[in-house]
This record gives sequence, structure tokens and C-alpha cells, in this order.
Amino acid sequence: MTHFDSIMIGKGLVGAAAAKYLCSLQQKVAVIGPDEPQENDSFLVYASHYDQARVQRIIGKDANWTRLNAYATAQYPSIQAQSGIHLHTGVGCLYMNPYGKDSYLTNLPALADEFGINTEQYTLDKTTTIKGFTFPAGSAGMFESAPSGYINPRMLLQAQLKLFAAQHGTHITDTVTRLVPQGENQFTIYTHSGQSYSAANVVVATGSFMNYLDVLPQKISLQTKSEVVLLASVAPTILPQFATLPSLLYELDEDGLEGIYLLPPVQYPDGHYYIKIGANTPMDIFFTELASIQDWFLHADISAYTEPLLRALKKLLPALPDDKIMTKKCIISRTPHGRPYISETTTKGLYIAGGCNGYSAMCSDAMGYVASQLVHTGHLPDGYAPDAFDIVYDPV
Repeated sequence: MTHFDSIMIGKGLVGAAAAKYLCSLQQKVAVIGPDEPQENDSFLVYASHYDQARVQRIIGKDANWTRLNAYATAQYPSIQAQSGIHLHTGVGCLYMNPYGKDSYLTNLPALADEFGINTEQYTLDKTTTIKGFTFPAGSAGMFESAPSGYINPRMLLQAQLKLFAAQHGTHITDTVTRLVPQGENQFTIYTHSGQSYSAANVVVATGSFMNYLDVLPQKISLQTKSEVVLLASVAPTILPQFATLPSLLYELDEDGLEGIYLLPPVQYPDGHYYIKIGANTPMDIFFTELASIQDWFLHADISAYTEPLLRALKKLLPALPDDKIMTKKCIISRTPHGRPYISETTTKGLYIAGGCNGYSAMCSDAMGYVASQLVHTGHLPDGYAPDAFDIVYDPV
């Protein structure tokens, strides 16, 4: 049985980042996780980073999120330079609330001042077009310029794994199904293919699947929810008209949609450019078992999401044609305190890095860094309160 100093369970954005950082601190580090499934493949687990664009902003809901986002964006230039992989586009990020100033906008000036971030702020007394989007009278919001914008999560993952491999990290394409503690700082890990490995430290970074694999000593409090996005094709002839759009976070709550996010035109593997829009809806499913998640990804009909998402998109971008659209499935997880879990569990040497509340892509590199420092030093890096990312457990 191969032994490692640390093993990351989960080969997503957070696990890959943690593995990369731990490689500079330890001799033998491994990351274990499946590759991206092909269409209609029957996999044990799925993820939301199988995509071409996710929003990047810096000012988060509080200082903890903002610090994570600021650290991550500061690393993108070096990650791109070292890996040779382009993954970040600084087109800016626009935040708008059609109902006026909210708690996020109220707290924004203090966070902007603390982290040295310049913003443009808006209060609209009539229907207005801002940065290419149309908003109603009464709206309020702000714009963050570059490095806010968007990242390509597929490319970010490739870059992190490339840097991990360059440090002689061990990359294992498999799915962990069980973890057995063998004593203090001693674990045996079993995989779907029948392999087993041992490690002194283990970081569980399996996203929305943390409670659904036999790897934790006790279930954590984690709500897992389905999410559907709509992709609207942008033809080459009109691409310049939309090419300068920023990313958008829009706090709409009507027509069955809540909390819209929108990405500007990005090229997808099929060669076409798409604008992406997503939101929370009453049709979303809150999962309680692995089989339900697998069945939803493989078989669920999500055609009912098309009309409300398309209506919202047309209100924001009235000139956008809707001749080619499609929907796509993903999954997110939420914690009770609204912050991620980056903490040691009740079992010494076993850590969690996840529970990202839909924000993991934009700060995954920072979450990986924080997790690596926690494993290596026993505490969080400077700037974070000791309980900033504590785990909340489900009642026994």
C-alpha cells in the first residue's frame, strides 16, 4: 500500500489547489478524484466546475470571503505564467439590486476601504443601461473593475493540476468510497476501482458530496441543491456587440427566479460563444441521498427552466437573439453560517475544505492555500479569525 504525507480526496478546484500548495510543504502528496464525465456517463459523483466561465469578484459578503477572493485573484497572473494556461479574464463584475440598496451595498464601502478596492456605485431614478445591461428605476449597485470578471474553471483546474504535477505530486484518477482511521494521523483510503492508499493527513474536498461518501466520522450540516443554467448562443456577426459585457450578479426576486448570475460571451468546447445565466428557482431540488443526485444528473428533465431564465435574460439584454439556447445541470452546497468549511474534523489529521455556498470557483485557490496552511501549521493564516471556517455538524 502506497503511503503519503497527505491525500486530497476530491480533484476539483479546491482539492487541486490544496494539493498544489501542500506539495511545497511535504514530500509525498496525492490527489484522488475522477475526470470530467462525458455526456450521460454514469458516474458516482459530479461537479459544477465542468464549465467555461464562473463569476470572479473581490468584495464578498464579509471580510472572510473578501480576503479569500482577493488572495485568489492575486495569484492568477503567476498561475497563468507558470502553467502556460489562460484561465482569467478581467472584464469587471457588476452587482445590481432592482429594489435598491441592500445589506451587501451597505457593507461595501467599509470592505472596499479595508482591502483597497475601487468601485463605481449607482442609484437609478429611471430605467438605465449600465455596462450594456438594462435595469429598472429604483435599482442600486456597484461595479468592480479588473481583476474582477470571470474565470474558466476547466482551465483553472488544468493549471492547478499541471503545477501540482511539476512538483512531483501524485495524481490518481479514481473515486474514493471509504476512509478508515487507523489511529492518530493514520488513515487507509479505499477507492471505487479497488485500490487502497494510506496517509498521515487527509483533506476531504468533495464539494456537494461530502456527506454521501463514507469518508467522514460524522455528517456535517450541508445543504445540497440542484441548479440549472441557460446558455444562449451569440453568433459571430453580433459578438462584438456583447464582447465588452462584464460579469453580472443581479439580486432579482420575481417570476420564479432569485439571485441571478450572468457571464458574458465565452467560447465553449463546441466552438460557439454563449452567454450564461443562472438563478435559484422553486423547481430546484434539495438532495438527501447520493442516488437522487445521480438520477437527477442522468435523467431529470430540466426543460421547464428555459422560459423563466430566457425571460430574465431578454430583460437584461433586449437585443440578444434567442435562436440557439440550451440548459445545463450543476449542483451547489450551502453551510448554516454562509462561509466555507476549512477545518480539522473531530478526527485528528482529517480535514474538510468545502461547503462553498456557490462561490468556490472564484476563491478556490485561496481555499486551497488556507487548507494547506492548516494542515502544515495547525492554524489558519494571518487575517482570519480562528473560527472563521469552523465545521457545523448535524445532530447525532
